[in-house]
Amino acid sequence: MAECKKCGVHITDDTDRCPFCRCVLEDDGIKGENVYPNTEETVKFWRIFRKIVLFISLCAVGGMIIAQYMGADIFNWIVVVGLILLYVNVSLYMSITGKIGYMFKTLFLTILALLILIGIDYFTGYKRWSLDYTLPSGIIFLNAVCILLMIINRRNWQSYISFQLFNIFWSIVIALLLKFDIIRQPVLVVIAITFSFVTFTGTLIFGGRRASDELKRRFFI
Repeated sequence: MAECKKCGVHITDDTDRCPFCRCVLEDDGIKGENVYPNTEETVKFWRIFRKIVLFISLCAVGGMIIAQYMGADIFNWIVVVGLILLYVNVSLYMSITGKIGYMFKTLFLTILALLILIGIDYFTGYKRWSLDYTLPSGIIFLNAVCILLMIINRRNWQSYISFQLFNIFWSIVIALLLKFDIIRQPVLVVIAITFSFVTFTGTLIFGGRRASDELKRRFFI
């Protein structure tokens, strides 16, 4: 029976490469059956868990709506709890779904979180913290995630240039919001804008030909 030193699985098939990572297999001298990771059972467990969370979420919101109907003045809290539970359920769904890439998941969940936080701010008195602090912090977070993904996926780092351009676009948007006094705290905005442009500029400088080729391929620049 062969063993993959990278994945740690034992394979009895007549093959010289691991079906997971394609590394060359080594004979471990043991006879036995295949010991593949049971990914189907894992996915099944998380799907059931997601359905349980969805059911509990609907029950919680439904109970609060009934309480509101019976006279409790909790409409704003119904909205806040509903938004939080919405994010939890969407996050679980996207975590289980393997057809969506990490970059799209990160962007979608971050934007959804920002919108939900703005909604929570609005329904809890609108003290503007969602605009002054959350929006620029979200851009800083996305830039940090972009750098992390480029390090993890070093062989295909240039594919995240579009991610960086997205961050630059939203940095310009929050700069305009600051100019028109919609955002009133400039420090985080300046940090977010600087982080976005430094990340993109550094990628172009150190990426060289691969970075310019990626821009030409995606945007015909």
